[in-house]
Amino acid sequence: MRIERPNLVREAAYERLKRRILEGVLRPGARLSEPALAQALGVSRTPVREALQRLAQEGLVELRPGRGARVRVLSPREVEEVYEVRALIEGEAAARAAGRCDEAGLHRLEAALDALETADPDDYAAQIAADERFHALLVAAGGNRVLEQVFHDLDAALALTRQFSRDLNQTPETRAQHRAIVAAIRAGDAAAARAAAEAHVQAFKATVARRIQEAAWT
Repeated sequence: MRIERPNLVREAAYERLKRRILEGVLRPGARLSEPALAQALGVSRTPVREALQRLAQEGLVELRPGRGARVRVLSPREVEEVYEVRALIEGEAAARAAGRCDEAGLHRLEAALDALETADPDDYAAQIAADERFHALLVAAGGNRVLEQVFHDLDAALALTRQFSRDLNQTPETRAQHRAIVAAIRAGDAAAARAAAEAHVQAFKATVARRIQEAAWT
């Protein structure tokens, strides 16, 4: 079946806008003007409007009557709830990984951390990508596909928080937290792996929630 060009234009507009949000080019709270986005993307306003509606359904965009659209801003309470679930998921995955992760899996985790720690200090996109890879590998190492799916169901919400923690990815504290998780998994210590993973997520939760609360949103 031939795909009509309008469908391709709509899909391209949606994918490009979504990527800009996920990569932090369009940050939480950023106003999304249909005319400006249409001009920037080289399309008419109709595919932009449809893309914004799809992104609103996915929780990445807010459509505000009379005030237009903006990249969604999570409330401090929403941040706490998302990170609490993430802590449970990663804690369980780390504990499970401590009893089943082989040398190849450990090497993948360590390689992801090496990439994160050696990324250009000014390249936040590269740091975020490396951090995402580490955490995705950590959850996958737990060997529970349902747990992994639930983790990825949080992707949209987490994407909206990463701009508030992007300067934390290479701090000594974060490096130590990441390495503690891997060390516990390598040692086969499920309790320590769970505790290290949960402590890391909780530390980020506190910072992100505070920064969002301090920001002035209109």
